[in-house]
Amino acid sequence: MLQLFKQVVKLFDPSQRKLGVFVGLSLVVQIGYWYLGSPGPQLAGVERTLASAVTNIAWAVGLLLLIPLLAAWRLKLPLGKIRFGPGDVRFGVRTTLPLALIIVGLLFFGARDSALQHTYPWPGDWLASGGITIFLWTILYALYYVAFEFFYRGFLMRGLETFWGLNTAIWVQMMASVLIHLGKPWVETVAAVPAGLLFAVLAVRSRSLLYPILLHLIIGLSTDLFSLYHQGLF
Repeated sequence: MLQLFKQVVKLFDPSQRKLGVFVGLSLVVQIGYWYLGSPGPQLAGVERTLASAVTNIAWAVGLLLLIPLLAAWRLKLPLGKIRFGPGDVRFGVRTTLPLALIIVGLLFFGARDSALQHTYPWPGDWLASGGITIFLWTILYALYYVAFEFFYRGFLMRGLETFWGLNTAIWVQMMASVLIHLGKPWVETVAAVPAGLLFAVLAVRSRSLLYPILLHLIIGLSTDLFSLYHQGLF
């Protein structure tokens, strides 16, 4: 048993302190969001409303964006590769547009799933009003995805890259982003596996988080609107 504890103590070697703090903080942030922000309205045990959705988004901004930003500064992590600008516009547009069209087509049929309709739209029937409500929800949803993509495809991936290299960082962030989907419909959780890899590579190749954010936003909005449509509410 003593040998076991000695091996555990080695994990806290001063030379690995920054890595330990980074991984520990990332884990706490993700656990905090899973419980406090809820990756799905059904996990919070509350009715799907605009108020509950805004609360979820506020937790996402605080836990997945603001805290990691402060941590990156305090840990002096070289996260200069995290950008929200246009990056490689030609690649970004030529890749994101056809992917979006394919995914939207698949989601139209996928949204017929009863589990998805039980979970979406995220803000509930409020979204069925159309017009200005869809516009306002798009702004709010975009804010959520800025926080989400910053944490997984930015802070977590680029931070781990400094310790373990890019390839390993991509796989680890994918596993983390899939785990935050636990409790959602199984089809969404399974789809998060290839999506987690796709969004990461898109962020790296386009040199910007803009394109994963846009693609993720299109997926989220399409799921909400198609769910309403198949429920006869839109």
